[in-house]
Amino acid sequence: MNPILIGYFPKRTFRTPDWTKVTGVGEVCSVSNCMSRGPEGWIDRWLHNDLCVYDSPGLAWSVVPEAVREEYDLYAYRMYPWLFQKGRHRFEIPRLGVESLADSFGFLGVDAVSRSCGSTFECSPLSCNGMAGRVAVNRHCLFDDVDAAFRWAAEFDAGAGEPGPYHVLEVWRDRRGAGREMPAR
Repeated sequence: MNPILIGYFPKRTFRTPDWTKVTGVGEVCSVSNCMSRGPEGWIDRWLHNDLCVYDSPGLAWSVVPEAVREEYDLYAYRMYPWLFQKGRHRFEIPRLGVESLADSFGFLGVDAVSRSCGSTFECSPLSCNGMAGRVAVNRHCLFDDVDAAFRWAAEFDAGAGEPGPYHVLEVWRDRRGAGREMPAR
């Protein structure tokens, strides 16, 4: 089953995380806001969709103060319609009005992230619980393939990470940044 584009989100990407002690990890691009954080007060503006991301890049950038936009990267998330909670179950992604993904976005990897409160995405055990030191991850602290993410989402839900349930999402990033051209990563 193919992933569905659920929206966009601006974050300050946490770079060169010494704590990981994992060779090759140069930044944390997880879906969670634990390491790479969104802008202050973003949720209070109530511009996000039902999955707590934004329907367009313009809307996502609108919650970042102009004076600090250069410090942020814009991410896009494509979610697989599965929920990992004591097994794998079909998850009904709500109807969303998300703007199509532009060619300027590049694929970074796949994340397994908890969402226990039913609103925002919470923890990615790869970065939040240091699992990147035990499983194969890429330089973005993400899985390179969806099969590994699915296997580990089930493991995380079974107790190898924060309390679940878990979702699997593709992580994409705009190479243009906040109006600046960035090299392909």
